[in-house]
Amino acid sequence: MSVPCKSCELEPVISRRYSGEILCRKCFFRSFEKNVDRELRNQINRLSSSSELKINRIGVGLSGGKDSTVSLHILNMYSRNRGIDLIALCVDEGIEDYRSESLEYAKKQCSDLDVEIRISSYKDLIGMTLDELLRKAPPVASPCSPCGVLRRRSLNNMAKSANVDCMVLGHNLDDFSQTVLMNHSRGDVSRLVRMAPHRHVQSGFVPRLLPLRRLPEQEVYLYAFLKGMNFHDGDCPHAGKAQRNLFRKILLELENKQPGTRHSLLNGMEKIRENSPAPSELSSCPSCGEPSGGKGPCVFCREFGSFAV
Repeated sequence: MSVPCKSCELEPVISRRYSGEILCRKCFFRSFEKNVDRELRNQINRLSSSSELKINRIGVGLSGGKDSTVSLHILNMYSRNRGIDLIALCVDEGIEDYRSESLEYAKKQCSDLDVEIRISSYKDLIGMTLDELLRKAPPVASPCSPCGVLRRRSLNNMAKSANVDCMVLGHNLDDFSQTVLMNHSRGDVSRLVRMAPHRHVQSGFVPRLLPLRRLPEQEVYLYAFLKGMNFHDGDCPHAGKAQRNLFRKILLELENKQPGTRHSLLNGMEKIRENSPAPSELSSCPSCGEPSGGKGPCVFCREFGSFAV
């Protein structure tokens, strides 16, 4: 016989080893939504207070997968009573037998919620799809590296075009803690400090918020499933080549042996950020005028300048 929910003694749907909580369906929903709402409010308040930015319009990076679909639904609830406009921003990488299907899920979600949707493609950006790019110029390592550069540029361009004040991405705790561990392994403190959720507005760069970052991937999936959300449940065909897979495996093993490891990495990263100076102002790329982390051309122009349309 299973242990009942600790709050109301009903049949549980989840046992959180990292916190010791055992929750029924209703209590899980309440806990999940409270966590996201608190995280979102804290991130918005910190960004607004440090940059004197009033949030009137939010863009949601939407792929059609579970994380971005949950983000869209909760942002829709959050914005409805606060007079905030919401717009979904989708990137079509041009990955055969993958992205077109997930975009159909994204379009359906936006139609059901009456949320405006905009879609931009790598074809618009560099004149070719990701599949075409990989055939023309195969990367030395994982395809995820060039794809990440193109995705960030596409999202930022769309966000600026849509006049949003900030952008919400559906990165969950697993995603976030993996990135923290990857940056730690490289000794890259500057990247740790610059990670989203952003606390300052940089010229030419739309700040990004991560309201799901304290919730494990398993819980995001469970929430979407129990809520009956229709989302794309496929994996990118290139995902198996990503360096991130090693860190995912390491973290899953650590979390299994020491529950709470992922949260500890997140909290440790926040302590580093609290005790570090704010990131320096980004310079402008001499080639395209977009934000650049260095004094020379930005990474997009260095890698794709010859392809850009």
